[in-house]
Formats: sequence, C-alpha cells, structure tokens
Amino acid sequence: MTRLLVLDIDGVMVEADRSFMEAVARALAELAPGITWTDDHFRMFKRVGGFNNDFRLTAGGLALHQAGQMDRLWSGEGVGFPDLEARMLELEPLCQEVVQAHYADTRHLETPLISLTELEATGLDLAIYTGRPPEELVMAFEVLGFELPAVCDSEPALRKPRPDGLLLLADRFGASAVVFAGDTRDDATALRAARAQRPEIAWTFAAIGPERERIAVEGDLQAERLRELLGMLSGGNA
Repeated sequence: MTRLLVLDIDGVMVEADRSFMEAVARALAELAPGITWTDDHFRMFKRVGGFNNDFRLTAGGLALHQAGQMDRLWSGEGVGFPDLEARMLELEPLCQEVVQAHYADTRHLETPLISLTELEATGLDLAIYTGRPPEELVMAFEVLGFELPAVCDSEPALRKPRPDGLLLLADRFGASAVVFAGDTRDDATALRAARAQRPEIAWTFAAIGPERERIAVEGDLQAERLRELLGMLSGGNA
C-alpha cells in the first residue's frame, strides 16, 4: 500500500501570509489608487473560493472596485462573482505582472515551517500541490532549503480548486491512499473532487491553520500546524 502525503506550500510549509498580503496590497494601491483594501479583504477572498492564485485574487479585487461593488465580497463565500469572470480574466495578466514585481520586495518576509527530516520521518511518499506559478515555486524551495516533486499553477487545468494536480500525483506515485494538507477552501474542494473522480483511492483532507474549522467536514483531519499533523500521521491516522 503506497501512502502519499501531498502538501500545499503557503500557510502549510511556508509562512507566507505577510509576503503575499503585502504584495497584493501594494499592487492594488498601484493599479487603483484610493482603493479600500485591508488584510481582511485578502482573507475573505480566500474564503470565497476560486481565488487560491493571488494574481486572480488581485484581479478579483480590482474588478469589484471598478464595478463599485466591493461590498459584495462579504457575501461571496462559496458563491463567487461569475458575472465578473470575463473582466477578471482580462485583468489577470496585468495583475500578475504588478504583483510579481512587488513580491520581489516582500518575499524576504517568508519563513519555513517544516524541515525535510521531519517530513521524511513519517515514512510516507511526499509531494506538493501548490497555487504558486513555476517561478514562485522555485522561490519557495529556496525558503525551505529542499525540493519535492510538485505540481504547480503552470496551466489552467492545474489551478486549484481543480483536482487535476492531485490526480496526477496519485497516478505518478501509484498511491492507494492520499492525504492532502491544505489551508483554504480551494484545497478542500480539490480533495473532494479528486475523491469523487477516483473513489478507489482513499482520500483524506487535512485542514491546517486558522481556517481549519471553517473548511473541514466530518472525516477530515485538523491541525493547527503541519508539524502537529505529522505526529498524527506517524501514529497511523488516515
């Protein structure tokens, strides 16, 4: 039986909240001077779902601002803004360019949350499914000081909450059981979609961090930090 532990990066393996919050805030201030934007806006987009990628998140904030509808954000959880989808797609390339320029100045705020030795001690196969694009995945490996097999946001089909990255990794490792550790609604949605498509694999979602009670359902694992989850897995859970 091959057991695979798949890990999200930001908020799970790397403390990256401040780096991306700052980069997005600076990008929006540049693109829309005078916009009302706080950390709570950033967090709410993550709760809405479908904004795991921060370029898309920035495009979403800019689209709502341009439409004069920023207040919609607070009622968008699980619903999103389908009427603004076309505009967000138009804005995303520009938002990516500006966010990445500011991220170059904020990435020094990131710190690792786990070591390779701790991960390997579980005895599980290890991989990553992240919303980072390829160039930012490389930066994450620099913060961590090690690399793992990874699927990143390199094409639309591999963007969470789509399950394709999880399915690809499960097949690559020949896994009969997969635990996916994530910290957002999109991570949870990706796992549940993978389970629906490949029910012969034992799928378990592990909700990590401050949003864990909001995104977990019965049968999921929950842990404040990845290190705590590793102890649970080493004890034979999942």
